Amino acid sequence: MPIQIRAASADDVNFIMSSWKRSWRESPWAGCIRNDEYYESIRSTIEGLVARGAEFLVAVPASGPDISRIMGWVCSEALSDGVCAIHYLYVKDPFLRLGIGEQLVSAAKGTKPGFYTFRYHQVAEACKHSEGWRHRPEIARRR
Repeated sequence: MPIQIRAASADDVNFIMSSWKRSWRESPWAGCIRNDEYYESIRSTIEGLVARGAEFLVAVPASGPDISRIMGWVCSEALSDGVCAIHYLYVKDPFLRLGIGEQLVSAAKGTKPGFYTFRYHQVAEACKHSEGWRHRPEIARRR
């Protein structure tokens, strides 16, 4: 299936935020965040990443009636040394194993392989340690 990768628009933000919060909460790597603090903590983290320059790219069908339908997205930034940091990658279940995650990672700015900050199964599959990607969660905590 041909896809188009574009910058996220204001119309995409609600889906991106809800899918990140929901999927990360279900991740075995999410750690211990109290239930009453979870959504505020993740929202604040995402906003902090965006404030320092992280960007969102979305994958949509290349043509047809569903051209605005998000198939997946990536949050990434090029660090000060130019290396790519993938903060989060999300692909909807029906589109898994079609290479969309890898295409989103490839489209992200910065030198690759680089780092990923939120360990999530989709990120780990698209940013394989064996290919030189490294998990560095502390990068997401920097200001």
